[in-house]
Amino acid sequence: MREYVSHLFSTLLVIILSGVITAAFGYQLIVGQDPCPLCFLQRVGMIGVTIGQLFNFRFGIKMSHHAISLFYCLFGGAVALRQICLHICPGFPSFGMPILGLSLYTWSFLVFVCSLIVIGILMLLYDPKWDSLAFKKLRKLKIFASVYIFVIVVADIITAAYVCGFGICPDN
Repeated sequence: MREYVSHLFSTLLVIILSGVITAAFGYQLIVGQDPCPLCFLQRVGMIGVTIGQLFNFRFGIKMSHHAISLFYCLFGGAVALRQICLHICPGFPSFGMPILGLSLYTWSFLVFVCSLIVIGILMLLYDPKWDSLAFKKLRKLKIFASVYIFVIVVADIITAAYVCGFGICPDN
């Protein structure tokens, strides 16, 4: 049962982070505001978290894969926290339109904190005796998650090339 829950949480983490990045794309298109350099770095952090989990899909669950995700959580969380600190002064305008009263970078920070908690749970559930490659349940869901994040990564690369070209991204 613990092995099933571990695989399920890992898969859901990839799908949820892909959904968060998709929502950021939707926000970008609806509001018509290009992402800032720090926003791109937060997306890189979320994509990095999913890479560690995708390694679990392909090579079996290992602590080193969770460590990759943890490091990207810390990186993305630090970038989001830096952006929060840039806009924390009273009367200083926020970047972008708030969603449910919070800015996107604040939501991003909360996503990274929640991801850290989920990965911590995954590490607690882990048992080195598992043969994760033999685990065949959730195969279709894992394939969906892998394809979904791949499409998101390609779209993010195209967006970055469009906004930044081959130079430094403009600071909004």
